[in-house]
Amino acid sequence: MAITTARSFPVLLDITRLTSRVGRGPHTGIDRVELAYLNWCLATTPELCALAKIASGYVLLDRAGVQAFHDRLSGVTPWGSRDLRALVGLKTPAPRGAAEADLRKLAFCHGALPELDAQLRMLGDAGFTYLNTGHSNVSDPLFRALKTAGLRVVSFLHDLIPLEYPEFQRNGSVQLFDQKVEVISHHSDLVITNSRSSETKVKAEVERRGGSAGVNFALLGVEVPEAIQAKRCNDRPYFVSLGTIEPRKNHVFLLDLWQQLETELPEENMPDLDIIGQRGWVSKNVITRLDQLKTNPRIHEHPDMPDSKLWPLLAHAHGLLFPSFAEGFGLPSLEAAALGVPVICGDLAIHRELLGDYPVYADLQDRYLWKKTIIEHAGTELDSLRRRCARHMPQIPSWDAHFASVNHAVTRLT
Repeated sequence: MAITTARSFPVLLDITRLTSRVGRGPHTGIDRVELAYLNWCLATTPELCALAKIASGYVLLDRAGVQAFHDRLSGVTPWGSRDLRALVGLKTPAPRGAAEADLRKLAFCHGALPELDAQLRMLGDAGFTYLNTGHSNVSDPLFRALKTAGLRVVSFLHDLIPLEYPEFQRNGSVQLFDQKVEVISHHSDLVITNSRSSETKVKAEVERRGGSAGVNFALLGVEVPEAIQAKRCNDRPYFVSLGTIEPRKNHVFLLDLWQQLETELPEENMPDLDIIGQRGWVSKNVITRLDQLKTNPRIHEHPDMPDSKLWPLLAHAHGLLFPSFAEGFGLPSLEAAALGVPVICGDLAIHRELLGDYPVYADLQDRYLWKKTIIEHAGTELDSLRRRCARHMPQIPSWDAHFASVNHAVTRLT
């Protein structure tokens, strides 16, 4: 990631989410946002420290420690072996245990929250701003300690989907998320969100809870490779679904469509469906269906596809299918647009805001329109589809623009 936007304030960056994701496959969604902030903070010169909540308490890293963490995260340096503390943590997966062992070695301070008090006060006196961008490590004791120590607190609240659509959440997650929103509302000096649509909702929620934080939106950056060569061995048209397999993403809808298409189209005209994403939560029905369809030659599941294979697969698709019931940002749709790939999606406000007239908007109740559009796209040459899409190309947001907006908002605080 080439970042040129300046940062004009010292940062204590929370890297708890990235630490928890070690060994769990490619970064997706919010993980990628926290990684982008890590890259920005390291690419800019003001002072930098990092905070992480791990099984044995909290760790504080200086810039050298943050760089060492980044090198391990990106594969430049291998993770070490688990130490005795990690081995005792039987519930901690081995890769995360190794990461936490390395963080203990890299930290200049490690312990329970009260043991960090003196170091946090030093950071507060030095004008540091705490950045939490991953919805992790949001707790009342921590945020109170940060404010007491004199740090400004800036939180990224990506969306309110768990509160708006509790039916798509796993047991206990709605209450946990509600508690996080309460902490963010009452203890943040500034709340960043990812779009104008989200800003309106988040601002109303913060005010409803009696919070006084300012709320600013900054569109997430979209990065795609400049040159993509490889493509599938055969010339059969195919469509891509990209995102964690969980109820909100509505994969069952796509599986139903494909099974209907198989009964309506001759085999030689039948397109493929490539489902890219890890299996998530509360997805028993769709997972059962996927297991049953493993031998189906027209449906392919890719749970741990690296970017080196993902981008070519997406770039040569006849369309990205995005039938989600709700989205906070919908990053895959913008990534597809940046590659000139057609997008077929539900008519959500966030899609209208970011994509304009680029996609084909199809009501989730209108299966006929979905099937008609898929068949039409599958029968059209890729170059013709790309030319058609180019007429309605949306403005693709950049990380530089995102960080310029964030830097301006935080600077106003300081």
